[in-house]
Amino acid sequence: MNISILDKSHNRRSFNCEEQSLTDYIQKQVSQDIKKRLAICFVATDKDSNVIGYYTLTSESLGRELIPEKYIKKVPRNYNAPVILLGRLARDINEKGTGLGEYLLLDALFRAFTLSEESIGAMAVVVDPINEYAIKFYQKYGFEQLPDSEKMFLPMNTIKQII
Repeated sequence: MNISILDKSHNRRSFNCEEQSLTDYIQKQVSQDIKKRLAICFVATDKDSNVIGYYTLTSESLGRELIPEKYIKKVPRNYNAPVILLGRLARDINEKGTGLGEYLLLDALFRAFTLSEESIGAMAVVVDPINEYAIKFYQKYGFEQLPDSEKMFLPMNTIKQII
């Protein structure tokens, strides 16, 4: 298996996940988002370049009021907090139970942490879970629910410990 930035050599047509919106995204929408520079898509591929999993990363900012109380001191008043949004993460249904979802998440966290250390400021990774299953998946890795939001938050210091 290889994880790389999505390009034309990757076959997305056969990708199928339990969540139809995530299947539709990789098959129909992701190219537009990449062209518009709204997201970068990383794909896991098999030996035949078939996409078996993917995730997207985007820069984002959170209003200070959304930051969990224990991290608020790090954000100056009248500032938004710079974060990296893990916008989508999905694996093909045929990969269920293989650990690919976890592998993709850890790869995304590693990339986000590296970016925050070397290229752009970001205090956390944020996700917007699509369902209860996703919430439980992210909670296993320490993501915390943001107040008054459906988004979840994982500080870079915690990511540093994970990776």
